[in-house]
Amino acid sequence: MNDLTPRVAPHDTAAEIALLGSVLLDNDALTNTAVSQLQPADFYQAKHRLIWAAVPALRDARTQDGQPGPVDLITLSAELTRRGQLDEAGGLTYLMGLADQVPTAVYAEHYARIVLEKATLRGKIAAAGKLMQACYDQAVPLEEIDAMTALIPNLTRFDSGLERVGDTVRAVLEQAAQGTGPNGAPTGLKDLDELMGGLEPGRLYVLAARPAMGKTAAAFQMAVHVARVRGRVLGFSLEMPTEEITARLLCSEARVDLKRFSESRRGQGNLNDRDWERLTHAGAHLDGLRLDMLAKPGLKLQELLDAVRQAHRDEPLSLFVLDYLQLVQVSGRAGENTVQRVTMISSALKGLAMELGIPVLALSQLSRAVEQRPNHRPMLSDLRESGSVEQDADVVMFIYRDEYYNQETDQRGIAEFILGKQRNGPTGTVKTQFHSAFTRFNDLAPEYVGSA
Repeated sequence: MNDLTPRVAPHDTAAEIALLGSVLLDNDALTNTAVSQLQPADFYQAKHRLIWAAVPALRDARTQDGQPGPVDLITLSAELTRRGQLDEAGGLTYLMGLADQVPTAVYAEHYARIVLEKATLRGKIAAAGKLMQACYDQAVPLEEIDAMTALIPNLTRFDSGLERVGDTVRAVLEQAAQGTGPNGAPTGLKDLDELMGGLEPGRLYVLAARPAMGKTAAAFQMAVHVARVRGRVLGFSLEMPTEEITARLLCSEARVDLKRFSESRRGQGNLNDRDWERLTHAGAHLDGLRLDMLAKPGLKLQELLDAVRQAHRDEPLSLFVLDYLQLVQVSGRAGENTVQRVTMISSALKGLAMELGIPVLALSQLSRAVEQRPNHRPMLSDLRESGSVEQDADVVMFIYRDEYYNQETDQRGIAEFILGKQRNGPTGTVKTQFHSAFTRFNDLAPEYVGSA
């Protein structure tokens, strides 16, 4: 090649088109971390920069239910027209053709990374050119030359994720020698903590049970304890509004009958002075904890993941609780069956735990196969869409209460936490006391444990 031949700056027009098309096809692509970090200047084509610059205004125009505004052919063309840029952006025909370039939005992150890579290369070229010219001119102090060198953009805005095993070996050995390794956040149930070591960072815990076993109560009781001893906890329930979870937590902490409390809320009963004293004390305690609920029930998987990431950036989390796994919706997956959808969800939750370095506690339903056996204690195969959940989870716990199935049982008021899987430890069963009136689990008295 002749040195005088003009060089075209690095770019990938096809990737830019595919990314824009993905966003028009499914707005949930905008919640992806890689996609959301792109700026208009990252696009090489001028018309694509104009299109991308119009997107934030459309998202900021909230719908009646408070959701981000839609980005589609109609809203996008209207916004570009309002800005007087529709023709510069290629016109209506060009916009119509963008969404036709991709069959699915599932690869939006891949396209975004390509666009960013090319933009970073262009930035390096521009910065290096200025640096080279300054060196040739010899009119700039060396200190300023060094400063210009530091301003050359990094290859990527994302962590490379590379770790040297040798460094990790030294760190692990030091932890073993000094006892400084990561300790799991205690659940508040002593015997359960002894069996599984608490809720450890980077791990996915699945708590599964049939309805009415108390899994939601158990999960948020653990959340309260972690918030008390470790710090901020975030919960997200697709099954109950925050008020109902709060009512349960109040009664659990105050040891007040949930049924009577619910009747009082509806004006159908009265609580006594002792109840109010306990509730007031419990309310003050809960109010002082960093326990937050994500109150956006319509969130889809990618939106949920990004919301947890944002919450962790704002203030580090000690635990994330999801109630429950099978209710999470996945965008752009209408043609896939339930097993494929749950596979994506469980894999994403495990990835989130590792990415943020926090434990994730996800609740799960069990199949009806439990009801069809003489022994109703759950097992791994009872997990609904069990293959992926069992594979991705580091720990799978089940809750079983014999009194639910057997009225003649001698185990009334007893709940079993069954560890069906523990990746780095033993399986086994822990018996706890269950107070159904205020849906609370407690350690068994030592004399009972000894005789059980």
